[in-house]
Amino acid sequence: MATLRVLTYNLYFGGTDRLEEIYTVLAHVGADIIGLTEADDPAVVAALAARLGLHHIWAKGSGDRHIATLSRYPIAEWQIYRTPPLTQAVLETKLALPNGAISVYNAHFLPTLLLPFEVRRWQAVGKLLQVIQSRRPGAHLIMGDLNAIARGDRVLQRNNPARMRRLMALQLNMIFRLALPRLLKAGYTDCFRHLHPHDDGFTWMPGNLTTRYDYILADPAMTARLQTCRVIDNIEAVCTASDHLPLLAEFKL
Repeated sequence: MATLRVLTYNLYFGGTDRLEEIYTVLAHVGADIIGLTEADDPAVVAALAARLGLHHIWAKGSGDRHIATLSRYPIAEWQIYRTPPLTQAVLETKLALPNGAISVYNAHFLPTLLLPFEVRRWQAVGKLLQVIQSRRPGAHLIMGDLNAIARGDRVLQRNNPARMRRLMALQLNMIFRLALPRLLKAGYTDCFRHLHPHDDGFTWMPGNLTTRYDYILADPAMTARLQTCRVIDNIEAVCTASDHLPLLAEFKL
């Protein structure tokens, strides 16, 4: 049975000095659709797309963080959303599959787990839901580095860098979980958690994994096609390619 392989990957400040490692990871996975966050260097994105034989869109986000989507299938149309509250960016890409189309919303929300930033992420989710409702995309996915924590997920704060521990101490190490529940309440399925209810699924940081920041969320039509979802950690290059691990989901076509 034919499958659609979808990957989300944060490149860590563009990956300009890690092009070979990133390419090794992406070639190993062989995904059909790749959402890249912190894709800050358009030359890196273009080089990866050319070497992988994929179509691509690169778009400016807000500030210094940019975003890109690569696809084995033709890109029918695209739109970037990067004004508040949709910061840092959401890249909407409609892809022409052999028997229809799928839209991908590749998202990168503001970082840090402090409450004001979680409120901004909650607001960003609300705006994204409005966009999707107005666009009526049909089958679609939301994916990317959402910088948010799902209810029930652990965060190993004691292993985080000292600066992050100091910031979290300002709010007594409490973690507020507002953004992800808003997406789930809207009818989306957290693909990894749906298939792995008891696994951490940490995607940040290789060698000292503490947190799950990266997600692939499916609408009901795509949830019915979901087959697998896993963190890519079975190739050595992921240890040096980025400060995130990629997340892969497979769907029946």
